[in-house]
Amino acid sequence: MRWIAPLLAALLALPACRERTPAPAAPAGVTVVDDLGRPVTAPPAPQRILSLAPGNTELVFALNLGDRLVGRTDACDFPAAAASVPSVGSLFPPDLERVLATRPDVALMIDGHAALRQALEARGIPVYVLQPRTVDAALASFQRVGRLLGAEPAAQALTAQLQAALGPTPPPGPSVFYVVWPDPLTTAGPQTFLADLVRRAGGRPLPAQADTDWPRYPLERLLADDPDVLLLPKALPADAPGYRTLRAVREGRAVVVANPDLLSRIGPRLVDGVAWLRRALQ
Repeated sequence: MRWIAPLLAALLALPACRERTPAPAAPAGVTVVDDLGRPVTAPPAPQRILSLAPGNTELVFALNLGDRLVGRTDACDFPAAAASVPSVGSLFPPDLERVLATRPDVALMIDGHAALRQALEARGIPVYVLQPRTVDAALASFQRVGRLLGAEPAAQALTAQLQAALGPTPPPGPSVFYVVWPDPLTTAGPQTFLADLVRRAGGRPLPAQADTDWPRYPLERLLADDPDVLLLPKALPADAPGYRTLRAVREGRAVVVANPDLLSRIGPRLVDGVAWLRRALQ
Protein backbone atom coordinates (compact mmCIF):
# COMPACT_ATOMS: atom_id res chain seq x y z
CA MET A 1 0.00 0.00 0.00
CA ARG A 2 3.03 2.24 0.21
CA TRP A 3 2.73 2.90 -3.51
CA ILE A 4 -0.59 4.78 -3.09
CA ALA A 5 0.87 7.96 -1.61
CA PRO A 6 3.50 8.42 -4.35
CA LEU A 7 0.87 7.76 -7.04
CA LEU A 8 -1.49 10.37 -5.61
CA ALA A 9 1.32 12.87 -5.43
CA ALA A 10 2.24 12.20 -9.06
CA LEU A 11 -1.37 12.61 -10.17
CA LEU A 12 -1.71 15.86 -8.29
CA ALA A 13 1.42 17.16 -9.97
CA LEU A 14 -0.06 16.72 -13.46
CA PRO A 15 -1.40 19.91 -15.05
CA ALA A 16 -5.13 20.30 -14.80
CA CYS A 17 -7.03 19.18 -17.87
CA ARG A 18 -8.31 22.12 -19.78
CA GLU A 19 -11.00 22.24 -22.45
CA ARG A 20 -9.45 22.52 -25.88
CA THR A 21 -10.21 25.89 -27.43
CA PRO A 22 -11.70 25.34 -30.90
CA ALA A 23 -9.84 26.87 -33.81
CA PRO A 24 -11.47 30.07 -35.06
CA ALA A 25 -13.86 29.41 -37.93
CA ALA A 26 -12.99 30.79 -41.33
CA PRO A 27 -15.02 33.91 -42.12
CA ALA A 28 -18.17 33.07 -44.00
CA GLY A 29 -18.59 34.21 -47.56
CA VAL A 30 -20.83 37.08 -48.59
CA THR A 31 -23.91 36.21 -50.62
CA VAL A 32 -25.97 38.63 -52.70
CA VAL A 33 -28.41 38.22 -55.60
CA ASP A 34 -27.30 39.53 -58.99
CA ASP A 35 -29.45 41.12 -61.68
CA LEU A 36 -30.31 37.74 -63.18
CA GLY A 37 -31.78 36.65 -59.84
CA ARG A 38 -28.88 34.31 -59.09
CA PRO A 39 -27.32 34.03 -55.60
CA VAL A 40 -23.61 34.84 -55.77
CA THR A 41 -21.23 34.05 -52.90
CA ALA A 42 -17.74 35.52 -52.74
CA PRO A 43 -15.05 35.48 -50.06
CA PRO A 44 -15.15 38.45 -47.66
CA ALA A 45 -13.50 41.55 -49.18
CA PRO A 46 -12.13 39.78 -52.28
CA GLN A 47 -8.71 41.09 -53.18
CA ARG A 48 -8.63 40.08 -56.86
CA ILE A 49 -11.51 41.57 -58.86
CA LEU A 50 -12.06 40.93 -62.57
CA SER A 51 -14.28 43.34 -64.51
CA LEU A 52 -15.64 42.30 -67.89
CA ALA A 53 -17.62 45.44 -68.79
CA PRO A 54 -16.79 49.17 -68.88
CA GLY A 55 -19.58 50.19 -66.51
CA ASN A 56 -18.46 47.59 -63.99
CA THR A 57 -14.89 48.88 -64.16
CA GLU A 58 -16.10 52.43 -63.56
CA LEU A 59 -18.11 51.20 -60.57
CA VAL A 60 -15.11 49.43 -59.02
CA PHE A 61 -13.06 52.63 -59.27
CA ALA A 62 -15.94 54.69 -57.86
CA LEU A 63 -15.93 52.36 -54.85
CA ASN A 64 -12.19 53.10 -54.41
CA LEU A 65 -11.27 49.50 -55.21
CA GLY A 66 -9.30 50.13 -58.39
CA ASP A 67 -6.16 48.76 -56.77
CA ARG A 68 -7.85 45.35 -56.52
CA LEU A 69 -8.65 45.10 -60.23
CA VAL A 70 -6.60 42.35 -61.85
CA GLY A 71 -8.27 42.43 -65.27
CA ARG A 72 -10.50 44.45 -67.56
CA THR A 73 -11.59 44.45 -71.21
CA ASP A 74 -10.19 46.59 -74.02
CA ALA A 75 -13.37 48.68 -73.85
CA CYS A 76 -12.78 49.62 -70.20
CA ASP A 77 -11.15 52.99 -70.80
CA PHE A 78 -12.54 55.12 -67.96
CA PRO A 79 -11.23 56.41 -65.63
CA ALA A 80 -7.73 56.97 -66.97
CA ALA A 81 -6.31 54.75 -64.21
CA ALA A 82 -8.04 51.77 -65.85
CA ALA A 83 -5.36 51.78 -68.53
CA SER A 84 -2.87 50.41 -65.99
CA VAL A 85 -5.01 47.30 -65.38
CA PRO A 86 -4.13 44.32 -67.62
CA SER A 87 -6.64 43.70 -70.41
CA VAL A 88 -8.13 40.27 -71.06
CA GLY A 89 -9.28 41.13 -74.59
CA SER A 90 -12.36 42.46 -76.30
CA LEU A 91 -15.78 42.89 -74.71
CA PHE A 92 -17.52 40.21 -76.82
CA PRO A 93 -15.94 37.89 -75.95
CA PRO A 94 -12.84 38.24 -73.78
CA ASP A 95 -10.08 35.66 -74.09
CA LEU A 96 -10.75 32.80 -71.65
CA GLU A 97 -7.07 31.97 -71.21
CA ARG A 98 -6.23 35.56 -70.31
CA VAL A 99 -9.28 35.75 -68.05
CA LEU A 100 -8.21 32.68 -66.09
CA ALA A 101 -4.64 33.96 -65.87
CA THR A 102 -5.88 36.85 -63.68
CA ARG A 103 -6.83 34.31 -60.94
CA PRO A 104 -9.82 36.38 -59.79
CA ASP A 105 -11.58 35.98 -56.45
CA VAL A 106 -14.73 37.35 -58.08
CA ALA A 107 -15.80 38.45 -61.56
CA LEU A 108 -18.22 41.23 -62.55
CA MET A 109 -19.94 40.76 -65.90
CA ILE A 110 -22.88 41.89 -68.00
CA ASP A 111 -25.42 39.60 -69.63
CA GLY A 112 -24.46 38.02 -72.94
CA HIS A 113 -21.41 36.05 -71.79
CA ALA A 114 -23.26 32.89 -70.71
CA ALA A 115 -20.58 30.46 -71.92
CA LEU A 116 -17.80 32.44 -70.27
CA ARG A 117 -19.78 32.80 -67.05
CA GLN A 118 -20.36 29.06 -66.93
CA ALA A 119 -16.67 28.40 -67.58
CA LEU A 120 -15.68 30.64 -64.66
CA GLU A 121 -18.25 29.19 -62.29
CA ALA A 122 -17.19 25.65 -63.24
CA ARG A 123 -13.75 26.63 -61.89
CA GLY A 124 -15.21 27.92 -58.62
CA ILE A 125 -15.03 31.62 -59.52
CA PRO A 126 -18.13 33.54 -58.36
CA VAL A 127 -19.67 35.73 -61.06
CA TYR A 128 -21.99 38.71 -60.50
CA VAL A 129 -23.99 39.77 -63.57
CA LEU A 130 -24.85 43.46 -63.51
CA GLN A 131 -27.71 44.02 -65.97
CA PRO A 132 -30.39 46.31 -64.47
CA ARG A 133 -33.23 47.61 -66.63
CA THR A 134 -33.93 50.83 -64.74
CA VAL A 135 -31.96 53.55 -63.00
CA ASP A 136 -33.40 52.59 -59.61
CA ALA A 137 -32.44 48.95 -60.22
CA ALA A 138 -28.92 50.08 -61.13
CA LEU A 139 -28.49 51.95 -57.86
CA ALA A 140 -29.72 48.92 -55.94
CA SER A 141 -27.32 46.71 -57.87
CA PHE A 142 -24.42 49.06 -57.09
CA GLN A 143 -25.16 48.56 -53.39
CA ARG A 144 -25.20 44.78 -53.76
CA VAL A 145 -21.89 44.86 -55.62
CA GLY A 146 -20.44 46.99 -52.83
CA ARG A 147 -21.61 44.44 -50.26
CA LEU A 148 -20.13 41.59 -52.31
CA LEU A 149 -16.78 43.38 -52.59
CA GLY A 150 -16.59 44.32 -48.92
CA ALA A 151 -17.21 48.01 -49.61
CA GLU A 152 -20.78 48.43 -48.41
CA PRO A 153 -20.30 51.86 -46.74
CA ALA A 154 -18.66 53.23 -49.89
CA ALA A 155 -21.48 51.81 -52.03
CA GLN A 156 -24.13 53.36 -49.81
CA ALA A 157 -22.39 56.72 -49.95
CA LEU A 158 -22.01 56.48 -53.74
CA THR A 159 -25.65 55.61 -54.37
CA ALA A 160 -26.83 58.37 -52.05
CA GLN A 161 -24.67 60.82 -53.98
CA LEU A 162 -26.01 59.57 -57.32
CA GLN A 163 -29.61 59.68 -56.11
CA ALA A 164 -29.16 63.27 -54.96
CA ALA A 165 -27.62 64.23 -58.31
CA LEU A 166 -30.52 62.65 -60.20
CA GLY A 167 -33.12 64.56 -58.25
CA PRO A 168 -36.84 64.04 -58.87
CA THR A 169 -38.03 62.70 -62.21
CA PRO A 170 -39.65 65.45 -64.30
CA PRO A 171 -43.18 64.89 -65.59
CA PRO A 172 -43.40 63.23 -69.02
CA GLY A 173 -42.52 65.70 -71.73
CA PRO A 174 -41.48 65.38 -75.37
CA SER A 175 -41.61 62.11 -77.27
CA VAL A 176 -38.11 60.80 -77.98
CA PHE A 177 -36.81 58.35 -80.57
CA TYR A 178 -33.27 57.06 -80.09
CA VAL A 179 -31.51 55.83 -83.22
CA VAL A 180 -29.33 53.06 -81.81
CA TRP A 181 -28.31 51.96 -85.31
CA PRO A 182 -29.21 53.74 -88.57
CA ASP A 183 -29.19 50.85 -91.06
CA PRO A 184 -31.25 48.85 -90.48
CA LEU A 185 -32.99 51.42 -88.33
CA THR A 186 -32.90 50.08 -84.77
CA THR A 187 -34.03 51.63 -81.52
CA ALA A 188 -34.30 50.80 -77.81
CA GLY A 189 -37.40 49.01 -76.54
CA PRO A 190 -39.40 50.42 -73.62
CA GLN A 191 -38.05 47.86 -71.14
CA THR A 192 -34.39 48.75 -71.69
CA PHE A 193 -32.13 50.76 -69.40
CA LEU A 194 -31.72 53.33 -72.19
CA ALA A 195 -35.47 53.91 -72.35
CA ASP A 196 -35.57 54.42 -68.58
CA LEU A 197 -32.79 57.00 -68.84
CA VAL A 198 -35.01 58.92 -71.28
CA ARG A 199 -37.91 58.71 -68.81
CA ARG A 200 -35.70 59.91 -65.94
CA ALA A 201 -34.76 62.89 -68.10
CA GLY A 202 -38.42 63.78 -68.66
CA GLY A 203 -38.93 62.26 -72.10
CA ARG A 204 -41.42 59.73 -73.44
CA PRO A 205 -39.40 57.03 -75.23
CA LEU A 206 -40.72 55.64 -78.49
CA PRO A 207 -41.90 53.03 -79.16
CA ALA A 208 -44.24 52.61 -76.20
CA GLN A 209 -44.42 48.88 -76.93
CA ALA A 210 -42.01 46.42 -78.53
CA ASP A 211 -41.54 42.66 -78.71
CA THR A 212 -37.76 42.86 -78.26
CA ASP A 213 -35.28 45.08 -76.45
CA TRP A 214 -33.73 46.31 -79.70
CA PRO A 215 -36.48 46.35 -82.33
CA ARG A 216 -35.94 47.22 -85.95
CA TYR A 217 -38.11 50.14 -86.92
CA PRO A 218 -39.40 50.83 -90.44
CA LEU A 219 -38.71 54.38 -91.50
CA GLU A 220 -42.37 54.70 -92.49
CA ARG A 221 -43.37 54.02 -88.87
CA LEU A 222 -40.90 56.60 -87.59
CA LEU A 223 -42.32 59.16 -90.01
CA ALA A 224 -45.82 58.34 -88.76
CA ASP A 225 -44.76 58.67 -85.11
CA ASP A 226 -43.02 61.99 -85.88
CA PRO A 227 -41.22 62.28 -82.50
CA ASP A 228 -40.54 65.61 -80.83
CA VAL A 229 -36.85 64.78 -80.38
CA LEU A 230 -34.60 62.55 -82.47
CA LEU A 231 -31.40 61.30 -80.86
CA LEU A 232 -28.76 60.26 -83.37
CA PRO A 233 -25.42 58.43 -83.27
CA LYS A 234 -24.04 60.86 -85.86
CA ALA A 235 -25.17 63.84 -87.92
CA LEU A 236 -27.67 63.20 -90.69
CA PRO A 237 -26.20 63.29 -94.18
CA ALA A 238 -27.55 66.04 -96.39
CA ASP A 239 -29.32 63.52 -98.61
CA ALA A 240 -30.90 61.46 -95.82
CA PRO A 241 -34.19 60.41 -97.41
CA GLY A 242 -37.30 60.73 -95.28
CA TYR A 243 -35.64 62.04 -92.16
CA ARG A 244 -35.74 65.61 -93.46
CA THR A 245 -39.52 65.59 -93.27
CA LEU A 246 -39.54 64.84 -89.54
CA ARG A 247 -40.67 67.70 -87.35
CA ALA A 248 -37.68 67.15 -85.02
CA VAL A 249 -35.32 67.71 -87.96
CA ARG A 250 -37.20 70.73 -89.30
CA GLU A 251 -37.25 72.35 -85.84
CA GLY A 252 -33.62 71.62 -85.02
CA ARG A 253 -34.40 68.96 -82.39
CA ALA A 254 -32.45 66.18 -84.09
CA VAL A 255 -29.59 65.89 -81.60
CA VAL A 256 -26.36 63.97 -82.05
CA VAL A 257 -25.48 62.09 -78.86
CA ALA A 258 -22.31 63.75 -77.60
CA ASN A 259 -20.95 60.84 -75.57
CA PRO A 260 -22.76 57.50 -76.07
CA ASP A 261 -20.80 56.00 -73.16
CA LEU A 262 -22.86 58.08 -70.73
CA LEU A 263 -26.01 56.34 -71.96
CA SER A 264 -24.83 52.86 -72.86
CA ARG A 265 -22.60 52.10 -69.87
CA ILE A 266 -24.48 51.16 -66.73
CA GLY A 267 -22.17 52.70 -64.17
CA PRO A 268 -21.83 55.73 -61.90
CA ARG A 269 -21.77 58.14 -64.85
CA LEU A 270 -25.43 57.40 -65.54
CA VAL A 271 -26.20 60.67 -63.73
CA ASP A 272 -24.16 62.51 -66.37
CA GLY A 273 -26.18 60.71 -69.04
CA VAL A 274 -29.47 61.81 -67.51
CA ALA A 275 -28.19 65.39 -67.14
CA TRP A 276 -27.16 65.45 -70.82
CA LEU A 277 -30.53 64.06 -71.89
CA ARG A 278 -32.38 66.70 -69.89
CA ARG A 279 -30.47 69.42 -71.69
CA ALA A 280 -31.10 67.74 -75.06
CA LEU A 281 -34.84 67.55 -74.41
CA GLN A 282 -35.24 71.20 -73.47
